[in-house]
Amino acid sequence: MRYIIVTLVGIFYSLCAFAQNQKSQVKKFEFGLYTGVNYNFHAPDFTTKDPAGTAIGNYKLSSTSMGFHGGGFVDYSLNKTFRLTGRLGIHGMGAELIEDLQNNTLNTLTANITMLEISTGVKFMDLFNESPAYVLAGFEYGSRLTSEYSENLASSAASTAYSTIPGTNDRLVLFVGAGIPMKAWNYTITPEVTYRKSLGDFSSDLSPWGLDQLRIGVSITLGPSSKKSEPKDPIITNAAKVEVGYYDDAGDYRILESGLTVEDIQYSEMYPFVPFVFFGLNSEKPDPSLQVTNSGDARGQFSLETLPQDAIEINKRTMDIIGLRMRGNPDATLSLIGSIDGKAESKKGLALRRAENVKSYLTSNYGIDANRIATTSRVLPDVPTAKNLKDGMSENRRVTFKSSHFDILEPITIRGDESRWTKPELIEFRPKDFDSTAINTWTLNISQAGRSLKDLAGAGTPTSQRWVIRPNELSNSQVPIDYTLSTVNNNGTTSAVNGSIRVDYNSSIQQSVDSKPDMVVTKFSLILFDFDRAEISPENAEILKNRVGPVIKGNSVVKIIGYTDRIGAPDYNRSLALQRADAAKSILEEKSPDAKYEVAGRGEDVEIFDNGIPTGRVLSRTVQIFVETPRK
Repeated sequence: MRYIIVTLVGIFYSLCAFAQNQKSQVKKFEFGLYTGVNYNFHAPDFTTKDPAGTAIGNYKLSSTSMGFHGGGFVDYSLNKTFRLTGRLGIHGMGAELIEDLQNNTLNTLTANITMLEISTGVKFMDLFNESPAYVLAGFEYGSRLTSEYSENLASSAASTAYSTIPGTNDRLVLFVGAGIPMKAWNYTITPEVTYRKSLGDFSSDLSPWGLDQLRIGVSITLGPSSKKSEPKDPIITNAAKVEVGYYDDAGDYRILESGLTVEDIQYSEMYPFVPFVFFGLNSEKPDPSLQVTNSGDARGQFSLETLPQDAIEINKRTMDIIGLRMRGNPDATLSLIGSIDGKAESKKGLALRRAENVKSYLTSNYGIDANRIATTSRVLPDVPTAKNLKDGMSENRRVTFKSSHFDILEPITIRGDESRWTKPELIEFRPKDFDSTAINTWTLNISQAGRSLKDLAGAGTPTSQRWVIRPNELSNSQVPIDYTLSTVNNNGTTSAVNGSIRVDYNSSIQQSVDSKPDMVVTKFSLILFDFDRAEISPENAEILKNRVGPVIKGNSVVKIIGYTDRIGAPDYNRSLALQRADAAKSILEEKSPDAKYEVAGRGEDVEIFDNGIPTGRVLSRTVQIFVETPRK
């Protein structure tokens, strides 16, 4: 049985893998034919008797056989996820059962079995990232068409004649399986694999006699047919529309009514430095998807100037940044604390080996004296993250950095030149009133003056799409943003919804001549909070006082927005985010009381970093501080 399950799982995953490159071909109603082969599993434990009632054969050995199945089917979609299926057909389950008499002689029972099958079930669609692969489950009722057997006994020179298997029962079966519809020769061809488990004995007289099946087959959809249309120009539709909106400082969605504002500003940003290196489950080496490493001596090959303006990408070079800073400050020392998740990991010494691995990287790649780096280990970090949740466990598999000198773990500052900054910087396109049953694929193109800015695509009904507008992405003009949402229906017809967004470019004539920005905007995202905490650590308090405080002037507007990761209830996270923003405000207001302060808590409502990875969740436990100071 174990090998059968392995075979079934292997075929299932092969179908799923192939499905990633396929698009759904499913209609509301379909009918067609199916056929395939059966792998029959007979599990007998019964005795046959002659007409006088004397036992003549005792069959206990399991047996397998091949057979065929075929018939017709009807499918009906209830919605995008659930699809009813019904089938009527026949299948063969014959076999040869053997009794080994231990003296080189055998008793053999040969069975010819053909069943009429009526089955009904449910297909579970839309489970595999926009592929048409499905899983199914249901029940099958079987009634015998032919049910005969003969015996070849070692004690007799001749075989008994075929006769009806006594006590043959109707057969009730539970089945599960998977399939994938594919388009070929203008038909839908569906490879499918199922396993059928009998819910009773095949015969009440010859019992127990279990009879299960593994089926591998294919179906072909014959209808309903649709005429193939010639490609046409996209149809501009008035029924469907696209709503454009944004999120205010409180994290609430608003319709974008006044358009976008583009301003000339001098832009600089500080990025938080995550003092962790994350590891995969039971791994002694950093997760390569979360930490970039060099294969040899990195001295002279890495510099802070080469870092991109992206917090996650910056924090993929944690060990290189620390190595560079340790070389520049020979008096600094470093502590590395390795930890495991305390649940799924139990390898002895794994936490310490993680710390030693990071130490080896720093000493070999940056020539740091080993005496300057101490390594220790713990089962869990000092402040663990949700240790009973999957997200928390992945964050607790890490090495934590601590240093005697603040500059080893200080935030990263990247100063930009004069830039064009857009407000709001994140907008959302929400499709409205699209026919969810007819659309096969969609594309969203965003452009300005014929220059493509963003292209998005997907399968099925169009969903809401967010666009984060980067500095200098829009031109220094009043030219509006154009967008087109195009759809392709299941019958090949296309349609499109067009729209535009007004753009106001603010820059006076004098500013244009002198190339001076009209406002200095500094963005700080450098404060990181511990999991489920709103208290500001002494190190973060120093950052606020010494890095953010000097930028704030008497006429500045300071906007502080709190965020959280996705762990926890949304209402709780919004409250926690506001507490974080208020905590930052209290420190800044004490140092610069004349400025105007605005605070808000967005929580997890607006995901500013990818919460699917540990680094993104750590970075999301933050406050973003915007200091806007008009130039005089």
